[in-house]
Amino acid sequence: MEVVGNATMNIAELASKMNSQIEQKLPISLHFDGVDCQATLLIGVSFAEVRNSCDQTAQNSDDSGTQKGLFKSIAASTNVMDRVNHGSCRAQSTMFDSDDSAGTLTSTRDSSSQEMSSGTDLGSSPETRSDRFTKVRLFPWKKRRLSFSLSRRKVEPFIEKTNAKVDISDSTQKDKWEVKELVSRDGQAKLKTEVFLASFDQRSEKAAGESACTAIVAVIADWLHSNQELMPTLSQFDNLIAQGSHEWRKLCDNEAYMNSFPDYHFDLETVLKADLRPLTISHEKSFTGIFSPEKFENLKGATSFDYIWQEITSNIKDHEQRIYIVSWNDHFFVLKVEAEAYCIIDSLGERLFEGCSQAYILKFDDSSLMFGKTAKDVAAATEMAGEERAKDRDDIVCKGKECCKEFIKRFLAAIPVGELEEEEKKGGVSTFSLLKRLQIDFHCCSSLDASYTSPTSSTFF
Repeated sequence: MEVVGNATMNIAELASKMNSQIEQKLPISLHFDGVDCQATLLIGVSFAEVRNSCDQTAQNSDDSGTQKGLFKSIAASTNVMDRVNHGSCRAQSTMFDSDDSAGTLTSTRDSSSQEMSSGTDLGSSPETRSDRFTKVRLFPWKKRRLSFSLSRRKVEPFIEKTNAKVDISDSTQKDKWEVKELVSRDGQAKLKTEVFLASFDQRSEKAAGESACTAIVAVIADWLHSNQELMPTLSQFDNLIAQGSHEWRKLCDNEAYMNSFPDYHFDLETVLKADLRPLTISHEKSFTGIFSPEKFENLKGATSFDYIWQEITSNIKDHEQRIYIVSWNDHFFVLKVEAEAYCIIDSLGERLFEGCSQAYILKFDDSSLMFGKTAKDVAAATEMAGEERAKDRDDIVCKGKECCKEFIKRFLAAIPVGELEEEEKKGGVSTFSLLKRLQIDFHCCSSLDASYTSPTSSTFF
């Protein structure tokens, strides 16, 4: 990673002002491709005050007000990019624009719309030297860090919230898959497929792995290699998230790693070299693609996502599995490809919908269905009165395992592609910016040691 410039800002000083919104202009000297220049770094910081019940009680009984709360989240925006393709879990609340509207989640088992609640307290992890971080709420993984990627938007919700509440003990503590309907945020696609939810995700108090996605995918990929033709149970899935978060905190204790990654966001190469699990990347079986390159002048001729998907899913034999660590938009997740089904495994619930606090697995098999609207249908729907009549115009886009590809395109990439198209019409977008948001990498991983036993028997809670 090449450093082209740096600037310093005192977050504690800003926090002491007790303002919810603060903007700072910092002078910065840049050195890029042998050229020195002066620039101004504009940073916007938002502070949110959070109290627990004990804090509130103490404050009511004693108005001296020694401390009003802890600043738990810091979301920053800037027009300077950090780095390209060094995948990490950025400040997840600032990756996509959000208007507090989302899609719908419907369980076919109880035929009711449900809202997944967030912020569920699921306990705390065991106290070790590394786990001491869980007790210090102002450490970076217990707050929103200052992030310097190009796009500062909230994670795009995949499904809508409704007024109904979800009974966490009923919907997640049962070790089972459920068929659910997910509607994309732009309302142009709907997926019906099987979903498996963990009890929590990487950011919970139990896992304490705010930025641990790189380590978690390594742990999950290793487990899949050691348990071929199996998927984790609820307790195993929870434990894998906790294990990966624990490994990440161990890396955070290592001074050598922290010198290279002071922001605690490790890239995949670093995690693999740390030997957290006996994994290696097969570069000849790995692929890099671009979403909709034909729509952008600077990307014409680039390898498309559709092309590499054919390579990823072609010629799969019975009882064969391919495990890919997928890097897109500063986050890692796992793709498992088999002859019978494809599975997406993600440790960050926010990727499923805004406010979700549970990791999830999506299974795409013969029962999966993807519905969508054509341009003609959208125009016709706007002329029709009533939401239900518009829904009736949904057509089946695809069936079976190919719904996985359409999910990635329509649920993950559709909004970024649309936004960049609008920017292109207004005067063009740099290749650097396009690659930052549209490039997706599939790292095919394999196990180094067949005799290695994954430590799945150990638990962290």
